[in-house]
Amino acid sequence: MEVLLIAPTAIDYHGAPIKQRRLHLPALTLPQLGAATPVGVNVRLLYETVEEIPYDDPWDLVGLTGMGSGIVRAWQIADRFRTRGVPVVIGGIAASLGDPELTLAHADALVVGEADEIWPDVVRDAAARRLRRIYRPDRQPPIDQLPTPRYDLMNRSRIGLWRPVQATRGCRFTCTFCSTTAFFAHTYRKRPVGDVVRDVRAAKKHGSRHIAFVDDNIGIEAEYFRELCRALIAEKITWMSQCGLHITDRPDLVKLASRSGCRMLSFGIESTSKDNLTDVDKEWNEPGRYRTAFSLLRSHGIDVSTEMMIGLDYDDWSVFDRTFRFIQDNHISVPRVHIVTPVPGTPLFARMQREQRLVHTDFGRYSGGQAVFQPRWCSPAELQREYWRLYERLFTWKAVLTRILRNRASLDIYMRGVVWAVNLHYRSHVHHRICPGIV
Repeated sequence: MEVLLIAPTAIDYHGAPIKQRRLHLPALTLPQLGAATPVGVNVRLLYETVEEIPYDDPWDLVGLTGMGSGIVRAWQIADRFRTRGVPVVIGGIAASLGDPELTLAHADALVVGEADEIWPDVVRDAAARRLRRIYRPDRQPPIDQLPTPRYDLMNRSRIGLWRPVQATRGCRFTCTFCSTTAFFAHTYRKRPVGDVVRDVRAAKKHGSRHIAFVDDNIGIEAEYFRELCRALIAEKITWMSQCGLHITDRPDLVKLASRSGCRMLSFGIESTSKDNLTDVDKEWNEPGRYRTAFSLLRSHGIDVSTEMMIGLDYDDWSVFDRTFRFIQDNHISVPRVHIVTPVPGTPLFARMQREQRLVHTDFGRYSGGQAVFQPRWCSPAELQREYWRLYERLFTWKAVLTRILRNRASLDIYMRGVVWAVNLHYRSHVHHRICPGIV
């Protein structure tokens, strides 16, 4: 049996698939599903951002996953395979949280929820030509016995140095805009540290010593994080991940993370307005401590990346300049800013529906760079126009140089190069109206 697993690329401002030469932060879903595929099945992993899809090869099953506007691209790819008589199954966060019928209009089967345990059933059913329309696990699969991801199936000629590894799944916070929180039902699960180290060693064997932990909030539980960092010290890796600023409440954890090889953490700070943070159920983020937290991290050689949103209900016209000044004054090396996007399946989307504020239901527009709802304080067109003006200001040469050269994180030459390369990459994306960070 021949199975093709595809991670669709995102869709750009004009509705075209985004392509580039190399993918530096590949997702973990494909190699994890590759490991769960039954023995005797030939499986190929393909990241469409950097690889061409072999539509005419003889496939027995095609699996697709996607987030954001990637789900629309998944539908397009599925349609092309199905015209060739190839059965298609679609899963992932966007497919699971959205209206099932939207996906089933393009696929033979839909997997709702985490696929670790149910994927072998899907493959066997496809081999027997008895695919069910919907596969929905009866429970969240345990993550204490996951197989080692199939890093050997990743196309090393198209993938950069970083390899994805997972230590924890989910986040216990209830931010109303977060699709990940909705997908995992506000749960937070930890893998055995020994299994994580095993996967780190496998990633090193097939790639490099640069590890991207794909966790949504890696440091949320202090004792587990301490155990993990201690175990990673001996691995002599460089790693980065996403985290909450609560980690800076424990300077000992920050110091230990640095010893374990952590060199960059990404923080969803969302806004500098307490009213906005309260409105999206993230009031535990305290704008008054941002600067102190960043300074602590950098003093231990950990650089800071941030995620922020524009268009929240308590914003006003000053938000564009305030956001620019905040990013520049705090010397954020790798800033990402998104227009508020009410993702289907989240409380924010439900609220926007109730208030009749959605102006687009073309999910190809739900990329973080287009205004798909009616803001409280301006028009969608004005929000979108000023958002891109903000990004253009952030990625002028002067702004980039100011942020990087005044950054006090004591990074080595390689990580300094990573920061410069990411800024150049984002600068190009801004020019082409691609929301930085979506591929």
